Amino acid sequence: MRLSIIASLVAISATSTLAYVDRIVLFADSMSDNGNVYKHSGFPPSPPYWEGRFSDGPTWAEHVADSISIPFENIGYAGATTDNADAYSEYNGYVVPGLKQQIETIKSKGTSKSLYIIQTGYNDLNVINTPQFYNVVNQNYTTADIAANVVASTKAIIKKYKAKKFVFMSPPPFEQWPFIADADKPRVAKLIEGYNALVKSELKKNIHGVDLKFIDVHGWLNKQLAHPEKLGVSTINGPCIWGLGNTTAPLCDEPKDHFFFDSFHPNSVVHKALAESTLKDLKRWYKIHQ
Repeated sequence: MRLSIIASLVAISATSTLAYVDRIVLFADSMSDNGNVYKHSGFPPSPPYWEGRFSDGPTWAEHVADSISIPFENIGYAGATTDNADAYSEYNGYVVPGLKQQIETIKSKGTSKSLYIIQTGYNDLNVINTPQFYNVVNQNYTTADIAANVVASTKAIIKKYKAKKFVFMSPPPFEQWPFIADADKPRVAKLIEGYNALVKSELKKNIHGVDLKFIDVHGWLNKQLAHPEKLGVSTINGPCIWGLGNTTAPLCDEPKDHFFFDSFHPNSVVHKALAESTLKDLKRWYKIHQ
């Protein structure tokens, strides 16, 4: 009896020490986009994509939003870079807002008590690797520029919302994505790993007086790619549909069997697993149930 009481008190104490947040505000790209780009551009074609997501089902962010009781604002736009002044994506004439532009132009109910999640860098690194996919303004774009943009946007969020809590999600190991040629994989892997270390270092060096936390999406996805069978999917069968927004290539019979839905994005099974992993971290750090 006494032990059970002590255990209960410990559990209550642990819960009471969790940081309170009134809502989550997510600034992100296609890994999180819940149809924002589709609403403005009609891209990606749906079907074969699921209701404007860049996958065959809900993104990880939507699963997280459905699992918590506080509001979740998804400001995720597929193709988003860190700043359109350096490079930007365009779908059917719609210019995708970069991280800087999302913060400046998209309304949010964020407050000083909100948690701000930033998932960015994937497209910027792709600009360096495969510039033909983007509208490139800065022809000498570097990882140092990307990191500086993330630091500047973090400062902008702090100034605009008096933000005190941040979570940064690292870009994926896209050197293993189907669109990267085998010969380029080592170089791209080095590019991504170098950037991930740099941006984390720059944030810690330049952002003070607020709480910074990091979720290693890069490492998590590497583990899943090493053993995709644990998720019930495969990588050797390629993507369910080749390319991006392709309506002429044949669609696979079972999208949920393929780790990748298209050549650039994981399928809905991977998204759900990423949501479960992310939730574990968020629940360790924050009180996200009212």
